[in-house]
Amino acid sequence: MMSTPATSQPTAAPLAASLLDDGSGRRLMLASIAALGVAIALFLWMSWMTRSPEAPLDAQRRTPPVEIVKAPEETPETVESMFSPEAEPPPPPAAPPGLSAPKAPQVRVPTLALNTAAIGDIAVSVNSGINTGVGLANAGAFAGFAGSGSGTGGGGDGTGRGFTGKPVVPLSTARPQMPEWACDKGIRGWVEVMFTVMPSGLVRNVKLIDADPRGVFEAAAIESIGNWIYERGKVAREVKQRVPMNPEDCAYNWR
Repeated sequence: MMSTPATSQPTAAPLAASLLDDGSGRRLMLASIAALGVAIALFLWMSWMTRSPEAPLDAQRRTPPVEIVKAPEETPETVESMFSPEAEPPPPPAAPPGLSAPKAPQVRVPTLALNTAAIGDIAVSVNSGINTGVGLANAGAFAGFAGSGSGTGGGGDGTGRGFTGKPVVPLSTARPQMPEWACDKGIRGWVEVMFTVMPSGLVRNVKLIDADPRGVFEAAAIESIGNWIYERGKVAREVKQRVPMNPEDCAYNWR
């Protein structure tokens, strides 16, 4: 049998030597060394840039130390100590002599006795023969019932039969609004009322006494008398009045 000759493997030392002999290996080594140097230089430069500048020693020595002084704590005075019963109030200041307060003079006011006169019932009588000289048809803003005020019902001052007292004649009257159905049937009647004439001459508190026929003219008479105006007086007066309700007044309804 024939044996093959053994070949020897190249070692690492001859390989490195061969690389060094070649020019490319030298260039690689130089580039590695230069890159390492540049990296170290960059690291040192960045650390120097981020470092804060230190004050000179002379400035540090000249700066005096700052001492922090804490103010002493004051205990607030409690409300109980301020208003304690043991605390004595301060004495009042003494008044200077010769400055005493003058005494106020006493004035006597005489008392006035007021005598109020009682208001009595005043009955109105139209047929008393008194001529007022002014027809109620021309007596102010409220025209009278169509007529001359003779007392027959046309003047609005009523008959007043059976009543006694000082006659009171209104200065102005308002026409009653006659019910339409009563006008159609020609119903005739009267309404007797009592009311108060105020000092201003206005009528208040109209109250029904009697009526004939009943349930026909009461509302119209009360509404009309509430708008009458009398002569002014010093005191209030109570008046009884009988107002005739005639079909002739239907012609003056404004509703």
